[in-house]
Amino acid sequence: MRRAVFLLPLLFAGCSCQPDPAAERDRTAAAPTDVSAAAQDASPAAQAGITALPPPALSAVAPDAVSETTTVRNYIIALLGNERSASDAYWSGGTTGTRPDDAVLRTIPQLRNLRVDTDPPIARDTAQPSRLREVPVRIRAITADGTFNYHGWYRLQPRPDGSGWELQSASLQPTLN
Repeated sequence: MRRAVFLLPLLFAGCSCQPDPAAERDRTAAAPTDVSAAAQDASPAAQAGITALPPPALSAVAPDAVSETTTVRNYIIALLGNERSASDAYWSGGTTGTRPDDAVLRTIPQLRNLRVDTDPPIARDTAQPSRLREVPVRIRAITADGTFNYHGWYRLQPRPDGSGWELQSASLQPTLN
């Protein structure tokens, strides 16, 4: 019973989540009521009616370039074709070198179906805009011998002319079900 008596004054004192009427009066009294006084404090650009636009998003490639995830998907589609030069063109310098990092995809026998799931790209450097992106991938290949799953990533960098992204490296590992 004594606890209830001690809590009773707190109920009438007010809740901390309610605004303080005295503070509200002080704030409205301190605010300028004259529009001309507010205009005098504004910057010249604001007085001229120019509003600040948000800065454009920084990008290491042209604004109309294909995204990183689409570049990876297009590469894998080209890789499944018979023409290796089309898939090699996605790599930095236009060639995969002696052994590509995703050689396992190039050697899948009797491929019947391939599913590629990509996650959003991750910046792997501190440059603004980022010049090294990593696209996580999950690949499911169905062959005559069974289903094979792989996970890993493709790292991309801007093409020298800034027209789009090119593959820099890759890492794919088999995944057990």
